[in-house]
Amino acid sequence: MIIDFVFWGLMKLGELKLGELLDTPPPGLDEAIAISKVIQFLESPEYNMFTRIVFDTAPTGHTLRLLSLPDFLDASIGKILKLRQKITSATSAIKSVFGKEDNQPDAADKLERLRERMVKVRELFRDTESTEFVIVTIPTVMAVSESSRLSASLKKESVPVKRLVVNQILPPSSSDCKFRSIKRKDQMRALDMIREDSELSGLTLMEAPLVDMEIRGVPVLRFLGDIIWK
Repeated sequence: MIIDFVFWGLMKLGELKLGELLDTPPPGLDEAIAISKVIQFLESPEYNMFTRIVFDTAPTGHTLRLLSLPDFLDASIGKILKLRQKITSATSAIKSVFGKEDNQPDAADKLERLRERMVKVRELFRDTESTEFVIVTIPTVMAVSESSRLSASLKKESVPVKRLVVNQILPPSSSDCKFRSIKRKDQMRALDMIREDSELSGLTLMEAPLVDMEIRGVPVLRFLGDIIWK
């Protein structure tokens, strides 16, 4: 009776579907898989015409989690594959007796390909020759503090970061608008904070002005780019 129960248990384990282990994927998995698509871009002749690929990442917390995902998924998928290998080895003899074949031969292959891409993404994140993380912030004390923490975390992860873009800066004006004057003083205080911050002061500071239109579309992007990269 005990032997029958063990055989039944092994048979059920042998039917384990790897997809079921990923029914509740970790937060940020979608972003990680999207970024892994970059590897396909880099390896495809179709995209040789492009000199740069730009990703507009999510807010700081999501971005830091995203940067750690390749390591997490590499380890997690490795464990899943090892588990499946052990289960397969334990049940292969029993399956052969019952004449039951494994009907999901490519599940492990798909996970292995995903793991390999994650390894390449991890290497890409840290490649100083081909990758640069540009921090974009706004001139407020809270945003600057968050950017400082982000910069420290990026350096800890060995992600190359050299430049900091401060967006929505009010240009000087002779207007006597009190609100505008107070707002600009606050922004200048935030810029001074950047210059004195141990994490951010070493980055190249690039200032982007507040404009009277939504930055969307190639012409407007070129317009703003000419201002920032002048």
